[in-house]
Amino acid sequence: MYNNFPATTEALLKWTWADMEPYYKDLQGRELTADNVNQWLKDWSTLSRNIYEIQFRLEVMTTIDTTDQEAENLYKDFFDHIFTNMQAAENTLKQKLLASRLEPKGFEISLRNMRAEADLFRDENLPLLADEQKILLEYDKIMGAQTVQWEGEEKTISQMYPIQLEKDRARREKAFRLVVERQFADFEQLGEVWAKVMPL
Repeated sequence: MYNNFPATTEALLKWTWADMEPYYKDLQGRELTADNVNQWLKDWSTLSRNIYEIQFRLEVMTTIDTTDQEAENLYKDFFDHIFTNMQAAENTLKQKLLASRLEPKGFEISLRNMRAEADLFRDENLPLLADEQKILLEYDKIMGAQTVQWEGEEKTISQMYPIQLEKDRARREKAFRLVVERQFADFEQLGEVWAKVMPL
């Protein structure tokens, strides 16, 4: 079962919660023993790795091109329909392992971290975390659109940073002022984004 994950990124990104849920139910339904806990952990790790890869791939896609509407829609869909279910299911598995009182060799630090995470976990926080990520996508879009004209070329803010480290003080200052002025132009818009995040 755990050898049948999509072989390509394109196929993996098409996964829905309906595709993922049976794996979590399988892990939740197994009786944990000293004999099978290592295989159970291996299967859980395989599942988590694949699902978190979806999240990270989508984050990269929205970062590479902040104007990519398809990537943005996929990213938002992930947080609307997968993220909260996945996080709740992950917490259930943590609780299951902790309740078993099994301590696989070399897993001491991971168990310590799980206890802390399980203690802090609250179901009601999950929609807030999902909303936060979608709002921060607005921030990335604003920042990603910031460019300046430098010596006849359009450059992103990131491309301007090396210039601000050059030996020529005049060039450093000019580059710095261009960047600051461009960022300040979006001051109010960025403030509106942070105003949405703060209540969360």
